[in-house]
Amino acid sequence: MRNPLGLLAFAAIVAAPNGVRAASGAAALQYYVGTWSCQAGAIGKLSKKSTVIYTFDSGILREWVDVPPQGTMATPYLNSIATSYDANKGHYVQTGMDNEGFWWVSFAEPWTGNTEQWTNHASSDNNIRSYKWVRTNRNTFSFTEYPSRTATKPDFGGTCSRSS
Repeated sequence: MRNPLGLLAFAAIVAAPNGVRAASGAAALQYYVGTWSCQAGAIGKLSKKSTVIYTFDSGILREWVDVPPQGTMATPYLNSIATSYDANKGHYVQTGMDNEGFWWVSFAEPWTGNTEQWTNHASSDNNIRSYKWVRTNRNTFSFTEYPSRTATKPDFGGTCSRSS
């Protein structure tokens, strides 16, 4: 469960559902603030339930993922992620670490409509992955993880619904 995450033509922005249109800079991070119930897992395998809590303070979005033991899991899977907007470079920056010692640093260009495209730039396993996040509406988003920068077939994915 490695996480782990320019604008289109005006018409594409207008077509995005209300409440999920991309805000600029750090303001776009506010979308996630709250508690989410998620289902995620490797593609083709049973998904696992998790709780994700986001807080936003001083320009940093903090994310805590908690996957309690289920199925064959003997221990919980936990990770902590911090995301901010680098106004000087015009992109989002994210770093995270899980309770298995895995860590990563990812970047995303300014979001297009309701979509985020993330790419690892460093990770503890030297595997440079990419991620796509889609904010469906104010209370739902989905994500897919790809095994490399150029892969077109995801190997991990999930959906989250706001619970508070």
